[in-house]
Amino acid sequence: MVRLVRFDEEHFEATRCWLTNSARLREQIDCLLGPTRSGNEAYWRANLKDGTREDYAILTAAGHVGNCGLNEIDSKRGKAQLWIYLGTQEGSGIGGKAVRALLARAFDELALERLYIRVLFSNPRAYAFYKSLGFVDEGRLRHDTVHNNVYVDSFLLSMLSGEYKMLRLGHTGNTP
Repeated sequence: MVRLVRFDEEHFEATRCWLTNSARLREQIDCLLGPTRSGNEAYWRANLKDGTREDYAILTAAGHVGNCGLNEIDSKRGKAQLWIYLGTQEGSGIGGKAVRALLARAFDELALERLYIRVLFSNPRAYAFYKSLGFVDEGRLRHDTVHNNVYVDSFLLSMLSGEYKMLRLGHTGNTP
């Protein structure tokens, strides 16, 4: 079972530990440095006040295993950016369930038209994951970020509400 609950102070410390202890996770999500306790708290407290975000903790029977959400929510333009990462239990199917819950939130409840995600070129596994869920390539953002003093490109992927509805109905083919 996977549940999404609103991210709150009780999720700060696990999040900080995941990012402090895993350079690989930091690189995957474009976090340049491991957070300090005070820096992590300040970051999340600001996010909790940001009306253009919905941040969630991902919970399973094992407890808090990751975070996800929607940011840059623009109801007038009908779009938002999706984000997710797992601190534990990667490769267990939890990420797919969490993303599907976010898709339902974005398209069914918030009535958005477009959801997009940025995936670092150095993370081909994530790219394949989002493609398998029905996200469509929009392009490549050249020299989008930097890691270890090397510029890294990102892929931009998106899903439109009509594509989501087709997926829910089980249609496949050229239109996801």
